[in-house]
Amino acid sequence: MSESLSAIVVAAGRSQRMGFDKLLTPLSGRPLLFHTLDRLLRTELPSEIILVVRPGSEAEMQAVVAPLNEKGQIRLVPGGAQRQDSVQAGLQAVSDSSEFVLVHDAARPFVTRELVDVVLAAAKLSDAAVCGAPCSDSLKEVAEDGLVTQTIDRSKLWTVQTPQIFRTSLLREAYEVALKSGATFTDDTAVVEKIGHPVRIVLYNGINLKVTTPADWKLAEAFLRLGDAESGPGMVLRKYLHDMNNHLTPLLGYAYLLANEFPEESRQRKFATSIQTSSERCQVTTADMQKLVRELFPRKTE
Repeated sequence: MSESLSAIVVAAGRSQRMGFDKLLTPLSGRPLLFHTLDRLLRTELPSEIILVVRPGSEAEMQAVVAPLNEKGQIRLVPGGAQRQDSVQAGLQAVSDSSEFVLVHDAARPFVTRELVDVVLAAAKLSDAAVCGAPCSDSLKEVAEDGLVTQTIDRSKLWTVQTPQIFRTSLLREAYEVALKSGATFTDDTAVVEKIGHPVRIVLYNGINLKVTTPADWKLAEAFLRLGDAESGPGMVLRKYLHDMNNHLTPLLGYAYLLANEFPEESRQRKFATSIQTSSERCQVTTADMQKLVRELFPRKTE
C-alpha cells in the first residue's frame, strides 16, 4: 500500500490571516510544519512526501524537514502564485510509479493513520475522495453592506478538509484541463469535479483542525501540549483504561463460570448472566475509548 501512495503537502502560502509565518513559528515547542510532517510520517503510508514551499523559503523549510528526513522521503519543490499552481508543481514531482496521491494542507497538524486509511479506501472505490462533515451551523448569504439576503438550506451541504486522495493519473488529467481553462480553484476535488468525475466524501468526526486564525493557533497548541506530555491527560486516560480492562477481564470470566453453576431459569443464573453481559458491554466501550485516546493523544510510536 505504501509503495503506491505519494503525498503532496502544500506549504507555499503567506499566512496573511494569521499575520506571521505560521508554518515556521514554534507551536508547542516545534514549528507547525514539523508537527504536520511528523504526523504524516507516523502513518507509515506515503512512500514519498513532496513538500511544496514558497520560493525563497527553501532554506528555512529544509531546516524544519532535516530532523524528519532520515529516509529521504521528503522532497522540496517551489510552489506558485495560487494554490492550484503549487499542487500542479507537486504533481510534476510525484513519482511515475505512484498509483494514488494524497494532497494535504501543511496547516493541518492532526492527520492520523485512521484518517488516511478511510480516505484512501474511499479513493480506491471512486478514484477521488475527501474527508468532511455535514454543516452544523446555519448558513446565510450576505451582501456587501452586511445585510443578509437569504438563508441557505444546509441539509445537503458538507464542509470539506484534507487529506484529499486521488488516483494519480486522474488528478494529473484534471489539472491539465484546469490550466487550459484559466479557471481558479482553491480545492483539489473541485478540479476533478470540473472534468465530470465524481468525488466520494467520507465522514470524519476526529480532530482535523486547520490552523488559520490566532484562535486556531491557541487551540492547536493546547491539543499538542496535552497530547505529547508524558504526564498529560493522554497518559492518565491510557492508565485508567488499562486498569479498567484488567478488572473487566477476570470479572467476565468469573461471571461466565458462575452462570454455569446454576439452573437455566434460576434467579442466580439470570443475575450472573446480567453481570456477564454488562462486562462485555463495558469492554466494548473501553475499546472505543482507547481508540479515541490514541487518536487525540498519539504516541510517537503510533
